[in-house]
Amino acid sequence: MRTPDDSSVQMIHLEAPGVFLSELLGVPEACVRSLHFGEVLELPDAQGLWRILAPLSGKLQIAAGEHSLPLSVGQAAVFEGDEELTILPAEDCGLCLISLCGLNADHVFRSSREQGGLFFERGGEPAARMLRLLSARHGKAIPARQASEYAYGLLMSLYGSGTAGPVGKRALPPVVEAALGIMRQDYAFLEGIAELADRLEVSQEYLTRCFCKYTGFTPGKYLTQVRIENAKLLLRQGKHSIQFISDACGFANANYFARVFRTSVGMNPRDYAREQTLPSGKAPEEDRLYVL
Repeated sequence: MRTPDDSSVQMIHLEAPGVFLSELLGVPEACVRSLHFGEVLELPDAQGLWRILAPLSGKLQIAAGEHSLPLSVGQAAVFEGDEELTILPAEDCGLCLISLCGLNADHVFRSSREQGGLFFERGGEPAARMLRLLSARHGKAIPARQASEYAYGLLMSLYGSGTAGPVGKRALPPVVEAALGIMRQDYAFLEGIAELADRLEVSQEYLTRCFCKYTGFTPGKYLTQVRIENAKLLLRQGKHSIQFISDACGFANANYFARVFRTSVGMNPRDYAREQTLPSGKAPEEDRLYVL
């Protein structure tokens, strides 16, 4: 399983809201996270906060407890900080994450939740607009009062949108959870979806139907993309042959690997390696985990 590193996070420098704004309406955090297909982002609980999540590009799945919610560009979801969240990108994507605290946030979001949940069909644009306002100072610290003014505008946009709906009430079925885990862990060794179905003791047709229903893509596409993302990590190290990487990531042969890689990435593996290899020739710690 690959997890995002610190370089994938663009934090916005915010002044601490202080006691008064923390109690009324504060903005402790705002950032953009770049997530790649195959990564899993775990957000621990953050007591006293409300998290607003909105994809800026791509699609993703958010798991909170036993529930799962798909999100795409234009949509937003809000979760109380006492919930641990797992975010699974359905493709490469950018995620806007804004955390709010205070009585105003409590009132608006708890009112929305009483109406059926914390999913906003048209909540993505107000969240993105606030992010643009916060980013306009180009690295300078955002005064806490100004951040709270922007947050109030966001709250009013969400409160007045009339689109609050229930967060997804269907948990991922055990067969889908198990399939995701096996593919992320054993992508290099799986011979295909037929073997995966055998390991799960279900038919291939049932697995494909169920996987598509709850994730939006086929298990074959997911497995291929996980292999591609891990191939990218090895190519960036600049010290492995194409044949080695093909074998290490579970492709049938180097020619097939090159064709699939070119279709997915838009260039062949050698060109990608030349463009992406780190100047030092050394990969960051998270990359070295994928040398088999």
